[in-house]
Formats: sequence, structure tokens, C-alpha cells
Amino acid sequence: MQRSKINNFVKCLNAIEILAIILVIVMAFSFQFILGELPCPLCLLQRLGLLGIAFGFLLNIRYHVCPAHYSLSLLSAVLTSFVAMRQIALHINDPHGYGSAVLGLHMYTWVFVLCIIAIIYIAIALGLSSQYEIKANKDEIAEAKDKKVKTFTHIVFALFVFIIAANLISTFAECGLSECPDNPVAYMF
Repeated sequence: MQRSKINNFVKCLNAIEILAIILVIVMAFSFQFILGELPCPLCLLQRLGLLGIAFGFLLNIRYHVCPAHYSLSLLSAVLTSFVAMRQIALHINDPHGYGSAVLGLHMYTWVFVLCIIAIIYIAIALGLSSQYEIKANKDEIAEAKDKKVKTFTHIVFALFVFIIAANLISTFAECGLSECPDNPVAYMF
């Protein structure tokens, strides 16, 4: 019974992490659609990187916790932090930066901070070995699937798929099948 509680806790924690990333991307969409600030190519890469972080957590929910899933999230966080750092470096001398600021920092700076937090969190989560022992007894896990946890993770999965589809559609509307402009001012379609 203890293993099932740990399993449900880890699944819920991974789902909450995915929801946090979805929230950041929804905020980026609000900047895009409400404020009319189209994302640049580096912004689009950061969105993709955030989705990569969430995908590793999604694999933990679907296929039980595995260090390889955390590694995918960790690698995505590192690469996304480099992209965000590149954008920070491009605008370091510009007091206005690119896009609107939230609490005094631009979205790409917040993405960098989020990636550093994700790197630290995932490094700690990788070291918690008790979560890997769960998959040793699959019969106990199958019996212990809590309906609320299952419903919650399915909702998070559906939201994740919706965000991916929305990102694909908005990127296609902005760039079409060609290279995205460095400083987008209008949608292609």
C-alpha cells in the first residue's frame, strides 16, 4: 500500500510540473494574442524547450518513473537555458528588451530562471531512489491506481496535447513553411 501512495504522489507531482509549464506557455500565448507581441525564433525555440521539459515528466506519468525520463527533461532544461541566455545576451544593452516585462523581467529572462530552477529540481529528483523501486511490483501498482489520480493525469495530458497543437498552429500562422522572421510584425496567414 505504501508503494501505491508513493506512486500516486509522484504521478501527481509530475502532473503539477507539467501544469506549471503549460501555465508559462499560456502566458506566452497571452502576450502573443492579447498584447500582439509575436514570438521571435528564439522565443519559439524556448517554447519548444519547455515542452521538452514537460514531455519527460509526461513519460514519468505514462511509463512509471525512470531516470531516462528525468534526463530528457534535464537535457531540455539545459538547452532551453542556453537559448534563453542567448536572447538575454542579445538584448543586454537595450533597456527596453524584446517584448513586455513581467515584474521587471522579460519573458526570456523568466524562462532562463525557470530552466535553472528545473535543472536544480530534476537533479534532486534524480537522486530520490525510492521512486524507482515502484515499478518492481506491477500488480500492486495496477491495483492501486486511484481514479482521481488517473483522471487528473488524463486532464493534464489533454491540456499538454492542446498546448502542442496550439503552438504548432500559431507557429504555422506566423511563419508558414519558411523561416520565421527575426523580428516578426505580422502573421503570414
